[in-house]
Amino acid sequence: MVTYLLVILFVFSLLIYLIIDYTGPKKILLEKDIVFNMKCMRAKDLMVQEYDNEGNLWASRGLILYRLAREDDKFVRMTRVPSGFSLFWLNSFSLFRKFTLRPECVEMTIADSGAICAFSSGKMWIASVYTGKFHKTFTLPNYGFKVGRGIMSTGLARYNNGEFLIGEYFSNPDRTSVNIYRKVPGRMQWETVYEFKKGQIRHIHAIQSDPYTGKLWICTGDEDDEAMIGWSDDRFKSINVIGSGSQVWRACQLVFTEKAVFWGTDTGSEELAGIYSWDKNTGNLSRLYKSTGAIFFATVLDDGTIVMSTDREGFPNEKDDKTRLLIIDKKGKVSTVICGTWNYKRHGFRFNFAKLRFQRNQNYDRLAVSVLNQEELPDGDMIIIDKGELKAHT
Repeated sequence: MVTYLLVILFVFSLLIYLIIDYTGPKKILLEKDIVFNMKCMRAKDLMVQEYDNEGNLWASRGLILYRLAREDDKFVRMTRVPSGFSLFWLNSFSLFRKFTLRPECVEMTIADSGAICAFSSGKMWIASVYTGKFHKTFTLPNYGFKVGRGIMSTGLARYNNGEFLIGEYFSNPDRTSVNIYRKVPGRMQWETVYEFKKGQIRHIHAIQSDPYTGKLWICTGDEDDEAMIGWSDDRFKSINVIGSGSQVWRACQLVFTEKAVFWGTDTGSEELAGIYSWDKNTGNLSRLYKSTGAIFFATVLDDGTIVMSTDREGFPNEKDDKTRLLIIDKKGKVSTVICGTWNYKRHGFRFNFAKLRFQRNQNYDRLAVSVLNQEELPDGDMIIIDKGELKAHT
């Protein structure tokens, strides 16, 4: 009888826990902390998304979107992104996300109008920030456990106050065609605006808008003949390639200044890996730094400080298991902050890269980082670092 009651109590307690976990906390507090020898604010289980044009920081916890109002000390629950009728509904539960080591469940961006464009479970969803009610607008043709993640975090872009763009990212072993899709205001459907023909590229790493010129930029990968960086000024009716054909041009996130474009290479090449800048006026390419490991994420703060992060995934140019922040000052000097230790690295079900994921956009006064698969923090915790603290490490 006692055993029976204990089982009932356990099941009831588990059910209550799952309901609370599914609903998500109304508020997630920021707390002062020191992480990787840097003073910061820390929040539990939040995947950084981007700053909106009012300076509010958006993040996701599983399928739930949270917003940190400027000058506030807490993230507030806003709305939930649907998953459709699929197993990916399980991403709603923190136990599932931690077991699978896949906390990057949602990608979202928000237009000035308040329209939210979100990616979840292989589908694109649109909602208004004022109602929070999402509508399915598109199902990506290439998504799933064996196919790939659908889009990269930097493969989703807002443009021209209401237009949204996505670039396909999937494993693509057969090198089939890869598309850029666009959705315009007032229409629920997405249209194909550019198609890379079969064999041209493997997938798209990033689509970004240069705030100084309005041009749309694209990065592709992975092999030498598939790696490319280019831009378009006609909404991808055409692409002007600034470089291709080697690992120098394999990038995942670009940084724009008035005079140049910066990027870190997503490569294991010991010879070519590093930080590069491309002069907008002359087209000259310069290498600022030789890196160990791939560089995934990059942004620039409002004082001109550029920050990039190296991951750990098993490339031959990785000299240890440590991720790093790379801080570039206005003179081009690069300083290194050694960060976390790669945690689950044995190939198998739980294998994943160790990453320091940044905000999607640039020119804000703080760096928001979600720490993924590293021993020092629970998977997916976020730290927010002021620009002054970053400059103290240069």
